Amino acid sequence: MCHTDVPHGQVTPAVDRREVRVPLATGEFMPGTLLTDGSEGPGILVAADIHGPSPFYDALAARLASAGYTVLLPDYFFRQGPPAGPDLESAFARRGKLDEARTLHDLDDACGWLAAETGSSRVGSIGFCMGATFTLDLASTRSDMVTVAYYGFPVPQSTLVAPPPRPVDLVESQRGPVLAFWGEEDRGVGLDHVRAYAGLAEQANPAFAYEILPGLGHGFLATSDIDDRTDPGGRTWHRVLHLFGDHLRDASGGTA
Repeated sequence: MCHTDVPHGQVTPAVDRREVRVPLATGEFMPGTLLTDGSEGPGILVAADIHGPSPFYDALAARLASAGYTVLLPDYFFRQGPPAGPDLESAFARRGKLDEARTLHDLDDACGWLAAETGSSRVGSIGFCMGATFTLDLASTRSDMVTVAYYGFPVPQSTLVAPPPRPVDLVESQRGPVLAFWGEEDRGVGLDHVRAYAGLAEQANPAFAYEILPGLGHGFLATSDIDDRTDPGGRTWHRVLHLFGDHLRDASGGTA
């Protein structure tokens, strides 16, 4: 299960939103929303799942913005346009048209743009499902990242039409703080791949940490109370906030 709607009872903070066009190396511009609370804090990129920048991700981005960060929610499906419908089948059909290796370069450009916008020496990223696969790749291809990955695919599915680089193939180059989460009941991601990836990441990167949550499946944050530290999913969210607080605040150039 991926994310589209804001969970029942979860309040989206009121923050400033600005539509932006992120320049890419191709000469194109990737659209996105920049969310802030007016404090000009360090930047965090939110990489959404197969549905793109849905209300769920806008709400999470607003939460991060209300914590003092400059948050970019890009639409990396901009070349494909909106899906034919709101159902998962339409989302998969649109994904089949996406060059995911090209998308990784687009997100790399977006991280560079966000660093320049905020004047920070480090950029945060948080990704979910296919978006988490991208953030794990970025943790291995950039040296300035503070990375969070929820249920990413260390080995992307063999059915993908134009897959991104496999994070497991890049893991020896992983750098910077990385925090990754998976659910123990996630049948699609391949827990054997997860454990193999985590073992290699621990050897390559002393700043890598991960958790496999018992009893939870794919997309568990969509059914979690992220305000409740006793909720397993909520506890992961508080770990995320601590990670960004510990490793982005000192890289903000004094503006946060």
